[in-house]
Formats: sequence, C-alpha cells, structure tokens
Amino acid sequence: MNILKAAGLALALTLAGGAVALRVVADTSTQPPRTEGEDLYHRGFYDQAIAWWTEQAAKGDAGAAYHLGVEYMDGKPNVVQRDYEKARKYHMQAALAGDPRSMMDIGSMYEYGLGVTADLVQAAAWYERGANYGYWPAQYNFATLLETGEAGRKDEVEAMKFYMLAADQGMGGVPYDRTSNRVVRGGDGAIEMLAKRLTKQQLDDATARAKAFKPLSGPLKL
Repeated sequence: MNILKAAGLALALTLAGGAVALRVVADTSTQPPRTEGEDLYHRGFYDQAIAWWTEQAAKGDAGAAYHLGVEYMDGKPNVVQRDYEKARKYHMQAALAGDPRSMMDIGSMYEYGLGVTADLVQAAAWYERGANYGYWPAQYNFATLLETGEAGRKDEVEAMKFYMLAADQGMGGVPYDRTSNRVVRGGDGAIEMLAKRLTKQQLDDATARAKAFKPLSGPLKL
C-alpha cells in the first residue's frame, strides 16, 4: 500500500538548489452547493440518494456516477452492498467524462485487485491519467510506481516531478522505510529519499517539469 508523505514543493526546490520560493497553501475555494442526491445522503436517506444518483447517472451525470462508484466500492453498512462490477462501471463513466477522482479509484481497483485481476501496470496507467488532470493523490501514487519501476517503466526524474506536484498541494503521509516496511519516526519521506539519490541536474530537470505542468481538463481521451 502506498505510504503518503507531506512536503512542500519549496522543500524539493531547496533540495534541487532552486531559488524560487513556493509554498503549500490550503484549498480555500468555495465548495459547490450540494446536489439533491448529496443532500439526501447527508440527511441519512441513503436509499433515496442512491436512487437519485442512479437516475441522474443514467442521464449522463458524471458527478452522480462518481458517487455511485464510491458507494458500490465502499459497500458501507445500510447504504448499498459492495459491488465492484457496478463500482467500476460508474467510475468508468465518471472517468471518461474527466473526473480524476474516478481515475484514481479505478487505479486503486487494479492495484489491490478489487473486482479485477491485480495489475500494477494498469493501476499506474489510471493513476497517470488522474495525475495528468492535476489530482494530487493520483500524482503521488503514480510517482511511487514510477520510482520503483512497478509502473512498467522506471523514471525517477518524472517520479520526482509528480512528488513535487503532489507535495505542492499538501499531499500528506509519513516517513517510511521500504526495506523494513516500517514507519520511521522522524525519518525521511519519499520526496527526500529520492532527492538524495538524484543528481543536481536531475533535480533541476524535475523542478522545471513540475513548474511547466498544466493539468488536463475535459473528457478523458483513451
């Protein structure tokens, strides 16, 4: 399982010898108003919420499809029975419409073999799609698989780029020793450990790539 590590892009830039001061900032954007389905769900009317989302998803509502994907994947008591086939169906609908959260969840299904055969290369492909849409959990997960080569290819510079992008959005986690599979109190996290292995040129390259990154939007093109 991926261990998540918090660090600012400013730290990565410092490690790279960069002079640009960047910092992690909290997302202060206004939350959109709840949909009818979300309102029903938060009031505890789960059956009605699922019915509303199902009706809206059938009409092409990607947001409703995302919520259904989450609920069928989680299988919370008194909400719906877990059904990975339905989860994947609805997450795929939302992902194709451009929702990176569903791209991330499809990646998790492949990583952990949830209703599908476990396949880290497929997981990485879906994490990469979410990462390219700017979704920081997907950026971090994709970076870990790129760093280890489990993505089907190994690219430590590109991994550092995505660690930087995720860190700049406040992606959190804990210091972790992969050799012992233990949390190390006060130890280095993924971005620091990788930075120590890269040359200054590689760190400069990763920093330049991170600064030039522009997230995708709109429907996903497979």
